[in-house]
Amino acid sequence: MATPFTLLHARLVDRSEVLPGDCLRVVDGRIAAIGGSEIAQPGDELVDGRGLTAFPGLIDAHVHLAPGCAQLAATFGVTTLIDLFSKPEVIAHERSVEGPVCADFRSSGVGATAPGGHPTMAYAPIPYVTGPEDAKQFVADRIAEGADHLKVIYDDGSGAMMNIPTLDDPTLRALTQEAHARNLTVVAHVSTTAGAVKVVSCGVDVLAHAPSDPMSPSDIEAVAAAGVAVIATLDIVDGFNGPAGGLPLLDEPELIARMPGRWRRVLDRQSRRWMPPQPPDCAAARANTVALLRAGVRILAGTDAPNPGLVFGASLHRELAYLVRAGLTPAEALVAATNAPAEVFGLTDRGRLMIGARADLVLVDGDPLSDIAATQRIRRTWVAGRAVEPAAYAGSTAELAGVRYLGETTARIVAALREKWPGFPAPEDVRREDGELLGRVVPLTGGWMPVTVFGAALGPVTDRDTAVSTVESEGLASLGETWWARADGPDWQEAVLVEAQPDRIRLRWKDPLVAQPPAGQWYDVIDVDLSRTRPL
Repeated sequence: MATPFTLLHARLVDRSEVLPGDCLRVVDGRIAAIGGSEIAQPGDELVDGRGLTAFPGLIDAHVHLAPGCAQLAATFGVTTLIDLFSKPEVIAHERSVEGPVCADFRSSGVGATAPGGHPTMAYAPIPYVTGPEDAKQFVADRIAEGADHLKVIYDDGSGAMMNIPTLDDPTLRALTQEAHARNLTVVAHVSTTAGAVKVVSCGVDVLAHAPSDPMSPSDIEAVAAAGVAVIATLDIVDGFNGPAGGLPLLDEPELIARMPGRWRRVLDRQSRRWMPPQPPDCAAARANTVALLRAGVRILAGTDAPNPGLVFGASLHRELAYLVRAGLTPAEALVAATNAPAEVFGLTDRGRLMIGARADLVLVDGDPLSDIAATQRIRRTWVAGRAVEPAAYAGSTAELAGVRYLGETTARIVAALREKWPGFPAPEDVRREDGELLGRVVPLTGGWMPVTVFGAALGPVTDRDTAVSTVESEGLASLGETWWARADGPDWQEAVLVEAQPDRIRLRWKDPLVAQPPAGQWYDVIDVDLSRTRPL
């Protein structure tokens, strides 16, 4: 059991208000007292909170689990995750973790979708729902697997100019009625206004995603009258290039300072992928979100991590910023990530700073009620009274497992897209006449990038033929050059590539003072940064 501690002289924020007391005592993972410094007891660990603000641990109301994600989320002050579609083996893995301090989570398990419907590409094989007659058994199976709520999918692809199978009205109603009979909250995936209006008429409780097309006043009224909550997920836009050409999360210094190296490299690679020439700006979703809030709809903060450009925990801070940009006050945004999702999902023991609540706490530098960016300046986090140690995750087997899982899922989705739409842009191998792999050309929005067999850039983005020529002439020749590499620390050093494979490389550092085997050392590609020129 963790040692009791007392947080002294901090600004304490609960439900958008500053509490009169400035000290908070934690015993056995619960808040035991709130008041002045007199609440501290002999033997308590004393935490100096002067100049800092404490608020309830953040709740991300929309994620999809990956190995190690609960530990990663906690390093960014997210202490509870609401999972809205994961397979049983991933859920079991996260529930079996012991030792490190991790975010708590609640899960829907596999969501209800039509055969071949969204998100089959990412998760197949999965059980499907073919009609209303399947509802009872589907809900029973999810409960048997430990589901805490039910996810249903209504998405015919119209929001992305596609045509995909989806559940019909009678099936949606049957699933919702069966879930309610079993005391489960029902969350519906929708992407359009028409979808939102349809699913609320079928009785669902929560909409996953603010519609991406403009809602009329009558649409707003229909959703508000249904009494549903809406998970905004405005940060989805972060999967697309920002003004400087990189993914926006990479430009958040406080978040990147906490970002484990492997996830930073994931973001870097995701920034070098094909994207639509006209990426969404989510303006309609932002307008819908604030209009729904003003109509009385409860808005919840959720990220949809780990979609491209999104990282567990870190991206919730971006979501809060987007909510404020949409028109919410910082206080309303903070509520959307604390007590609002706790109440909607029946988590009565958290989301508040009150006696008896779980001691899920975040301590930050600044005042998030006036500047929402203050949530990024995390100084301490506790989950049920246990202090989070961010360094325990970076470089761990949990981090490696999560990044590999994401890579496998991405490869599966890209393969499915290419099978369904043969012209879908995807990386292409460049081989010598004898079949030896020389490198690849990667399609980007502005052209093609030539890369080595292990994914490092060989040159600038250009047309496809020029990129192929670059790989043919430099793909193998570049391996004999001196490269700049960064593996175990922040500094770049010169190195020789002794051997290279698609997923790992053998480096020999040129600095004679570096301890290393004579033939060099193997590194997984996700564990090292590489550049042909010295980075600035």
